Amino acid sequence: GTTALAWLPLQSGCRVRLGAMFRASDIFGKRGAGALTTVPAVQAGAAVKRTHSGGGAGPVNRVWDPATGKFYEEDVPADIQELMGLQKKAKVEHDASQDLQKAWQSPTPPKAAKVLGPSSVGLAAKGQAPAPQKRGLGPGGEVDRTAPSVEYRGFSKVDLDDRYFERAHVVIHARPTYWSSDGQFFIYWQGEVQRWSICDAASFPAVKAGQLPGWAYKEDHRHLCQANGWMEAWNGEWRSPDLEVMFRSSSHHKPQWEDPIVQKSVSTVEFHGFCMKELNTRYFLRLHQVIQGRPSFWDASGVYFIYWQQTAERWAICDLKCLDAVQSGQCPGWAYRSDRGHPANAGGWMESRHGEWVPAVLETTVIGTCQRGLKVEFSGFSKQDLNTEFTERPDEEIQGKPTYWESSGNYFVYWQQSMKRWAICDKISLQLAQSGLAPGWAYRKDSQHFTKANRWMEVWGKDWKDSIVVCTLLEGVVKDNTPMVKAELKEEAGGTQLSGRQYQTLVRRIYERKNPTKLPELEAIFERWTDKEPELFSNVCSKYGVDPDEAAMDLQQPGEEVPEESTPGVASVRAADAAGAEDGEDIYAHLEDAEVPHLKASEYAVLVQSLYEQHNPQKLADMGRLLRKYKARERELYLEVCKKYAVHPAKFHARQNDEQGMEGQMAEPA
Repeated sequence: GTTALAWLPLQSGCRVRLGAMFRASDIFGKRGAGALTTVPAVQAGAAVKRTHSGGGAGPVNRVWDPATGKFYEEDVPADIQELMGLQKKAKVEHDASQDLQKAWQSPTPPKAAKVLGPSSVGLAAKGQAPAPQKRGLGPGGEVDRTAPSVEYRGFSKVDLDDRYFERAHVVIHARPTYWSSDGQFFIYWQGEVQRWSICDAASFPAVKAGQLPGWAYKEDHRHLCQANGWMEAWNGEWRSPDLEVMFRSSSHHKPQWEDPIVQKSVSTVEFHGFCMKELNTRYFLRLHQVIQGRPSFWDASGVYFIYWQQTAERWAICDLKCLDAVQSGQCPGWAYRSDRGHPANAGGWMESRHGEWVPAVLETTVIGTCQRGLKVEFSGFSKQDLNTEFTERPDEEIQGKPTYWESSGNYFVYWQQSMKRWAICDKISLQLAQSGLAPGWAYRKDSQHFTKANRWMEVWGKDWKDSIVVCTLLEGVVKDNTPMVKAELKEEAGGTQLSGRQYQTLVRRIYERKNPTKLPELEAIFERWTDKEPELFSNVCSKYGVDPDEAAMDLQQPGEEVPEESTPGVASVRAADAAGAEDGEDIYAHLEDAEVPHLKASEYAVLVQSLYEQHNPQKLADMGRLLRKYKARERELYLEVCKKYAVHPAKFHARQNDEQGMEGQMAEPA
């Protein structure tokens, strides 16, 4: 080497050149058992060179003797062994005469000297891990680097940022463990607390004994591919790291993505191994782009996509030029699955090679990143309980969107699908909100995300009032694709907010009257216009000269009977009425011949909304249009709705007034 050399004296007076770096051939020689002979031991210090008997155990040095023309082997001195990282056994004082006797009268043949290799001094062959890195591989020997694996990046303790390979035969609490390639850390399932944890190999016996040590743990007990939920020990406290997770599996592994709950967490998939190189890329889930009934995955360029083939019941990969054919129900593609399994499963994919469909040998990577939930703070509400912090709970959805809860869990922000707006409600009315109704202490006046503007209405006595509310974003990033269109503008445009199925019903009725020959094609048309039903309805109305508002009014004719099974809330209301009839008591019987008193327009609106909530919640979407149509005639609207659902106007008003007049009772939004 090029390092500085030092001359160190040997016991014999000879010198050997030593440097900071050694080659094994520079230090050690080879000696076979046959080359050694047992000779009498010489007196200490009597000879300059000393050969070993076959029983020598320490490292030796080969020295050339010009007098005999041979190499002699000598012990490497203790100080040199210490320099080399070796520890020579301490010599024990003994009688030299006994050595002489044992040397000549040994009852068994001498043992061959052990040849020392590079590993004795920490060296290794090129391409192999040094000996210190092979410590602590844990039970079962070497880690299988072809097994399914999960890789983490972003821990503060960088030792945890590694790729962990599954060891199915090393099971803790009925689940396999995952080990780093050097065996220093492993991931195991803590059965007692139902969560994953990362621990060091030295603590494996403690884990087997039932203890729960670890440098990090996943507090939400979910799949390892999810980056959210990890907590790590850092500077004496537990903190939440920002992680990127990559879960890899190959074609020869069993399917990894069969659990429907886990499938919902897969939003990014990367492929490697297709013969067609363009397919080996990363695909991102687009929830809003539904093809043949399911959301699709698209690459970053927007050219290649993974979609569900409904007729074949399988996933396939196609490109943009075939999008129209795909949306019409056809099944083209460059690759497809041979089963109904999730597209992230590496096994089961087929690709075309030399004009034939053959199994593809792939590795798939499911990628997850930490997504910090929103944390906001409101100020400006008259009801002080609402002026507090709300934190997102992504797993607790109501009416199709995540909810946001304050720390005590008494109030939450949720999306009112029927009204197309955000509102704040209390926990007492949680079941009503989950059933699709629209209770609340405050609500937004438009469809924008609640963090983007300050237009709110809140309860004020028995009425509603405008409130200037400030929403401060404390953590996270707002990701909302709700069209930022004010409700008033949508009403002026003459449109209605109905469900996709309701729009399809309207289109079907128009074709029944205007062009019955198109009815057999409607299902294919609806498939092509999935998530675009309002646009389809508008186009059909324009084509056949139909007024959209009149068509929407025909959706539920006054004479039509409302099925009980399709009207949430009807069963409970009728059950209550029946209970009262059985008791023979009607506390509002004195109002049988009474008329409803004259009320403010907003009070009539509240009554109409309450009627729809109990008898036909789907009509809540038409509230804006109806109130505009019956402006200054709200009483007439209320009486017509009562007549339609066979409700006594005066009794219903009295019942609602009593319920809303109770101290602390929530008012319903107008």
